Amino acid sequence: MNCKCNKLYIGLLIGLILPLITTYLIFYFRFGDTLTLMEFVNGMIQIQGFTKLLSISVIPNLLFFLMAIKMERLLAARGIVTATLLYAIVVIILRFTI
Repeated sequence: MNCKCNKLYIGLLIGLILPLITTYLIFYFRFGDTLTLMEFVNGMIQIQGFTKLLSISVIPNLLFFLMAIKMERLLAARGIVTATLLYAIVVIILRFTI
């Protein structure tokens, strides 16, 4: 099915931005009134929870992936999976370097 939103780069963009938004929302609703964003990130790095936070933040990609599959936007779904794999590589690298 042809659609302007059925592009690989659209799915990649959604897959890269959505976890960042999710991470910010987790910060805002849990610590927004007591910490700044940089204090939150530094604290997560100190307690070795940053990679766990990134791993959890990728979960909403699953919802968008399933929606793209359901609407037959297969190129966008491929982009979302690619972005998720990029996040997985970043998490693995950070896990062994931090």
